[in-house]
Amino acid sequence: MGRTAVSQVELLEDEPVDDEPCSRSRWRRWWPLPIVVALLAVGTQAGLDARQRAHDERIAALPGTLAPVGDALSVRWKVPDDDYTVVSAGYEVDGAYVGVRHEVDEAYAAVALDVGTGLARWSTPLGDRGETAGAPIDAGNFTVTPAGGPSCVPGSLGDSPVLACLVDSRRGLVVLDATDGAVLRREDLPTRADLLAAAGDTTYLARSVGTECEVTALDSSSVLWTTTVACGGRPEIVAAGGLVALGSTREHVTVLGRSGDVLDEADDAAAAALGDAIVLNDFAGDGTGTSRLLREDAEPVDVDGIVMVPRVDDGSAPNLVVTVDTATRGYDGRTGERLWETPDPLSGIYLLRDGHVVGSSGQDVLVSIDARTGAVHHRAALHPDDLPLSPVTDGPTYLTIVRGAPSDAPRLVAVDADGDDRTWDVRLPGGLLGLSQLGRHLVGTYRGGTLLVLG
Repeated sequence: MGRTAVSQVELLEDEPVDDEPCSRSRWRRWWPLPIVVALLAVGTQAGLDARQRAHDERIAALPGTLAPVGDALSVRWKVPDDDYTVVSAGYEVDGAYVGVRHEVDEAYAAVALDVGTGLARWSTPLGDRGETAGAPIDAGNFTVTPAGGPSCVPGSLGDSPVLACLVDSRRGLVVLDATDGAVLRREDLPTRADLLAAAGDTTYLARSVGTECEVTALDSSSVLWTTTVACGGRPEIVAAGGLVALGSTREHVTVLGRSGDVLDEADDAAAAALGDAIVLNDFAGDGTGTSRLLREDAEPVDVDGIVMVPRVDDGSAPNLVVTVDTATRGYDGRTGERLWETPDPLSGIYLLRDGHVVGSSGQDVLVSIDARTGAVHHRAALHPDDLPLSPVTDGPTYLTIVRGAPSDAPRLVAVDADGDDRTWDVRLPGGLLGLSQLGRHLVGTYRGGTLLVLG
């Protein structure tokens, strides 16, 4: 049998000869994908950032908010003594403090002071030479008219902000456009008025005689009604939603409707404005209280606790009413249904934004309460011996003024408003003894009571 030659054979892995071109083809097809994903991520984040900025800008435009604060504040200008009542009243319109100033010729004028410089944008003479100066007072609270001189309150005529003033020894009424000082209305009054309030397009005048008040409601051209009601010995006035309350805290308060009829009255109560409602707060001796909400053409609503008025309301919790005494509660302001209760009482004024009630408490520089459920989120803890004031916001941040020992300078604690619990102290000018929000700006107090507008 013949032998055949043996051939050496090398066994190779089974690899397609065209794999390399195929891989290149796949790479050419798919290499843009990571870049597209990255670009989509960047675009998504940019969109989120833009929406957050738009949201913060919307919040910052609401009444009661601050102008942007940033990481530090400096002194813009020192308020002269003659302008103290203008700035301290806190009525800011289009970047100017609007109020009454005692001029060098002993007369009075309504003025607008630029918040950035302190310079007058406009000045409108009011008369009343040689009398004690009055000051603008927020019409959302009780309006207490000081004796003598022009007395002015902010109001509105349509969508335009106005300043309504009693002049000529309280026997004349002047209504000014608060944006430029133009006189919109000037007329003599049949009798001297002691109290003045403005709400919507209605101006209310009151003259007290003993424990009664004669109240008159005026629109832009005529007298709507006049009536006499019991108002106690130290009458004050507040108006909202077509209603007006006259009375003396802890004595007697009367609430009148749109046509001058008596809607309610109470002893040992105090009145406040909340949106389109007048609130009668009744304080008990044990630290608790009850409140009644009154609206035109609606049944009264009774709730437990003292109704708090929000500094800022973005409309994210319609009809929510927050009350405080030994606890904090949320109510449906139209029905009186209790929605939630938390044992930690808030202190002072609160903010309502993004569906949360934001305030300070005895243990928190900042606490957030879900407006629907009452769930509590402690945002920033309070240090021993610290006293937090009510929080404010400039849109992106919450800011709380904190006081320590009487000799300590105030601090301004900032917290991110987007849910991040990071906190920091805003740098303040040295030597401040006090700090408060007046209009849309923070104002510091220096030695001797001098005011410093910050920015």
